[in-house]
Amino acid sequence: MNKNQQKMVHYSNVMNAVMSGTEEEQNRLSPKFTALRKAIDDKQLTEFDAGEYTSTHELFTAGTAHYAELLAQLEATMPPARFIGTHKRLISAYRDFVAGCEAMTASLGDTPADLDQPAFDAAEKAQDDATEHILTQLSKITRLA
Repeated sequence: MNKNQQKMVHYSNVMNAVMSGTEEEQNRLSPKFTALRKAIDDKQLTEFDAGEYTSTHELFTAGTAHYAELLAQLEATMPPARFIGTHKRLISAYRDFVAGCEAMTASLGDTPADLDQPAFDAAEKAQDDATEHILTQLSKITRLA
């Protein structure tokens, strides 16, 4: 295998690990998010179980830290030359995603009554927008490959 092929294999392995790690984390966080979102939408936040809320906050904090680690892996990876521009846009989108996760976690406060709903909603939108940009860049990388 020549050097370019080795670089491509390494890049593919890192991309696979980061995206798999992201998907696994999202699957872990999704049930907590869904329950919290339902309580917000149903205007039942004051009835949300305090222990469940604390567990959600802890899981969001850990998940956000994991996403930051995955971002660091992306930033530390040097892609093959033809992917550099797309890779930089992917990093930017993933950075926006992590920022949205950080903002959502920060919006929670210590108790359900402390949740900052406008900040929570804005963070959710930021995450959704960033995810769309991530998927766009991944699609471009797949086409280039």
